[in-house]
Amino acid sequence: MPSYLINLSVNAMPSGILPGIVTLLFFTVAGEIVNDLFDLPVPGSVIGLILLVVYLQVSANESEGLDKVSQFCIRYLAVLFIPGCVGIFFLSDLLLQQWLPITLAMLVATPVSLVLTALLMQWLLKRFEKASEGEHHG
Repeated sequence: MPSYLINLSVNAMPSGILPGIVTLLFFTVAGEIVNDLFDLPVPGSVIGLILLVVYLQVSANESEGLDKVSQFCIRYLAVLFIPGCVGIFFLSDLLLQQWLPITLAMLVATPVSLVLTALLMQWLLKRFEKASEGEHHG
Protein backbone atom coordinates (compact mmCIF):
# COMPACT_ATOMS: atom_id res chain seq x y z
CA MET A 1 0.00 0.00 0.00
CA PRO A 2 1.40 3.43 -0.89
CA SER A 3 2.50 5.51 2.10
CA TYR A 4 0.38 8.50 1.08
CA LEU A 5 -2.85 6.59 1.68
CA ILE A 6 -4.38 7.00 5.10
CA ASN A 7 -4.10 3.89 7.23
CA LEU A 8 -7.32 3.59 9.22
CA SER A 9 -6.69 0.07 10.44
CA VAL A 10 -7.13 -0.92 14.07
CA ASN A 11 -3.35 -0.69 14.51
CA ALA A 12 -3.48 3.02 13.55
CA MET A 13 -5.64 3.80 16.58
CA PRO A 14 -3.72 4.74 19.71
CA SER A 15 -4.14 2.54 22.75
CA GLY A 16 -6.44 3.78 25.50
CA ILE A 17 -8.75 5.54 23.06
CA LEU A 18 -11.90 3.61 24.01
CA PRO A 19 -12.75 5.68 27.14
CA GLY A 20 -12.52 8.84 25.04
CA ILE A 21 -14.81 7.42 22.37
CA VAL A 22 -17.31 6.36 25.04
CA THR A 23 -17.19 9.87 26.55
CA LEU A 24 -17.82 11.52 23.18
CA LEU A 25 -20.66 9.12 22.38
CA PHE A 26 -22.20 9.67 25.82
CA PHE A 27 -22.30 13.45 25.39
CA THR A 28 -23.54 13.13 21.80
CA VAL A 29 -26.43 10.93 22.92
CA ALA A 30 -27.09 13.21 25.91
CA GLY A 31 -27.29 16.18 23.55
CA GLU A 32 -29.72 14.34 21.29
CA ILE A 33 -31.90 13.43 24.29
CA VAL A 34 -31.94 17.05 25.51
CA ASN A 35 -32.80 18.18 21.99
CA ASP A 36 -35.68 15.68 21.76
CA LEU A 37 -37.03 16.51 25.24
CA PHE A 38 -37.05 20.28 24.83
CA ASP A 39 -37.49 20.49 21.03
CA LEU A 40 -34.63 22.97 20.71
CA PRO A 41 -33.67 24.58 17.37
CA VAL A 42 -30.02 23.59 17.96
CA PRO A 43 -28.72 20.21 16.73
CA GLY A 44 -28.27 17.58 19.40
CA SER A 45 -24.59 17.16 18.57
CA VAL A 46 -23.97 20.85 19.31
CA ILE A 47 -25.85 20.53 22.60
CA GLY A 48 -23.70 17.51 23.39
CA LEU A 49 -20.53 19.51 22.73
CA ILE A 50 -21.79 22.28 25.01
CA LEU A 51 -22.53 19.70 27.72
CA LEU A 52 -19.03 18.26 27.25
CA VAL A 53 -17.43 21.70 27.63
CA VAL A 54 -19.46 22.36 30.78
CA TYR A 55 -18.46 18.96 32.16
CA LEU A 56 -14.78 19.60 31.44
CA GLN A 57 -14.97 23.04 33.07
CA VAL A 58 -16.75 21.76 36.19
CA SER A 59 -14.73 18.60 36.69
CA ALA A 60 -11.05 19.14 37.27
CA ASN A 61 -9.93 15.77 35.91
CA GLU A 62 -8.19 15.54 32.55
CA SER A 63 -9.19 12.55 30.49
CA GLU A 64 -6.25 10.97 28.71
CA GLY A 65 -8.64 8.92 26.58
CA LEU A 66 -10.54 12.04 25.50
CA ASP A 67 -7.24 13.72 24.63
CA LYS A 68 -6.17 10.72 22.54
CA VAL A 69 -9.46 10.44 20.66
CA SER A 70 -9.54 14.17 19.94
CA GLN A 71 -5.99 14.07 18.58
CA PHE A 72 -6.91 11.05 16.45
CA CYS A 73 -9.96 12.87 15.05
CA ILE A 74 -7.94 16.00 14.32
CA ARG A 75 -5.30 13.93 12.53
CA TYR A 76 -7.93 12.56 10.11
CA LEU A 77 -10.11 15.70 9.94
CA ALA A 78 -9.50 16.17 6.22
CA VAL A 79 -11.24 12.84 5.52
CA LEU A 80 -14.43 14.22 7.09
CA PHE A 81 -14.63 16.94 4.42
CA ILE A 82 -14.85 14.45 1.54
CA PRO A 83 -18.65 13.83 1.82
CA GLY A 84 -19.31 17.57 1.76
CA CYS A 85 -17.14 18.04 -1.30
CA VAL A 86 -18.89 15.18 -3.07
CA GLY A 87 -22.25 16.72 -2.17
CA ILE A 88 -21.20 20.04 -3.68
CA PHE A 89 -20.19 18.22 -6.86
CA PHE A 90 -23.67 16.73 -7.20
CA LEU A 91 -25.41 20.04 -6.40
CA SER A 92 -23.62 22.07 -9.06
CA ASP A 93 -26.91 23.12 -10.73
CA LEU A 94 -28.18 24.56 -7.46
CA LEU A 95 -24.86 26.32 -6.90
CA LEU A 96 -25.09 27.92 -10.33
CA GLN A 97 -28.60 29.17 -9.55
CA GLN A 98 -27.74 30.47 -6.08
CA TRP A 99 -24.12 31.63 -6.54
CA LEU A 100 -24.73 35.25 -5.53
CA PRO A 101 -26.38 34.63 -2.12
CA ILE A 102 -23.86 31.89 -1.33
CA THR A 103 -20.93 34.14 -2.21
CA LEU A 104 -22.33 37.07 -0.23
CA ALA A 105 -22.97 34.83 2.78
CA MET A 106 -19.39 33.56 2.68
CA LEU A 107 -17.94 37.05 2.24
CA VAL A 108 -19.91 38.33 5.24
CA ALA A 109 -19.78 35.27 7.51
CA THR A 110 -16.05 34.63 7.23
CA PRO A 111 -14.80 38.02 8.49
CA VAL A 112 -17.54 38.19 11.13
CA SER A 113 -16.56 34.74 12.42
CA LEU A 114 -12.88 35.66 12.48
CA VAL A 115 -13.51 38.91 14.38
CA LEU A 116 -15.86 37.29 16.90
CA THR A 117 -13.42 34.42 17.47
CA ALA A 118 -10.55 36.86 18.02
CA LEU A 119 -12.61 38.93 20.46
CA LEU A 120 -13.68 35.83 22.37
CA MET A 121 -10.07 34.63 22.54
CA GLN A 122 -8.89 38.01 23.88
CA TRP A 123 -11.65 38.00 26.49
CA LEU A 124 -10.83 34.43 27.58
CA LEU A 125 -7.10 35.16 27.79
CA LYS A 126 -7.73 38.22 29.97
CA ARG A 127 -10.12 36.24 32.17
CA PHE A 128 -7.68 33.37 32.69
CA GLU A 129 -4.81 35.78 33.23
CA LYS A 130 -6.75 37.54 36.00
CA ALA A 131 -7.72 34.19 37.52
CA SER A 132 -4.13 32.95 37.55
CA GLU A 133 -2.90 36.23 39.09
CA GLY A 134 -5.53 35.87 41.82
CA GLU A 135 -4.28 32.35 42.60
CA HIS A 136 -0.65 33.45 42.82
CA HIS A 137 -1.33 36.52 44.97
CA GLY A 138 -4.09 35.12 47.15
